[in-house]
Amino acid sequence: MIFLLLFLNVLPDKELLVYQYNDKGKIGTMDIRSEKDTLGYHVVYEWEDRLVEIAFDTLNMSTVYIHKTVDGKLTLEVFREAEEFKVNFKGKKVTYQEKDPVYDRHAIEFALRGFNLSANFKEMIRLHIPEFMIINAEIEVIGEDTVSGPLGEISCWKVRMTPRILWIRWKFYFWIEKDYPHRFMKYEDSSGKNQILLIVSEY
Repeated sequence: MIFLLLFLNVLPDKELLVYQYNDKGKIGTMDIRSEKDTLGYHVVYEWEDRLVEIAFDTLNMSTVYIHKTVDGKLTLEVFREAEEFKVNFKGKKVTYQEKDPVYDRHAIEFALRGFNLSANFKEMIRLHIPEFMIINAEIEVIGEDTVSGPLGEISCWKVRMTPRILWIRWKFYFWIEKDYPHRFMKYEDSSGKNQILLIVSEY
């Protein structure tokens, strides 16, 4: 498996991104703060009663660490140690042996910022979903598009993710800014009921 990735400083050393989401008609905002530290890119997601802390490997943007709480209670913890991927999901623990980089569904949109996207980009990645599964998922650039919003007109790669698992029929779409700092600009899924749009960007 070949990964086409950018260099170590593909992302700003520090930033704040604010997104507006529409979750089946429920409108809200989500703050994402990131900072490069000794673990890699340390990213904190906050929305409603949820807090997700994630560390991404600076070499390939794969998952190093995840800590998710809902209303102050731990619901997910993930550690990557060499070729072991350890998961604690709502008190149930499992360990995977995995040589390849693993990307988590909680933050695949952020990880995509580190991929060297182009018109012909197409890769199979290893994707973790919380129900103790690491699956294959195809990531493919399906075109160029312009995202319009509070930040203006932003030229993006439109990326489609297709999980390779029988009972998941949905496809997931991400708009990643073509130019530096390659911000995740927009998200939709094939249900048409979930959308995310970047509305604030600070460095």
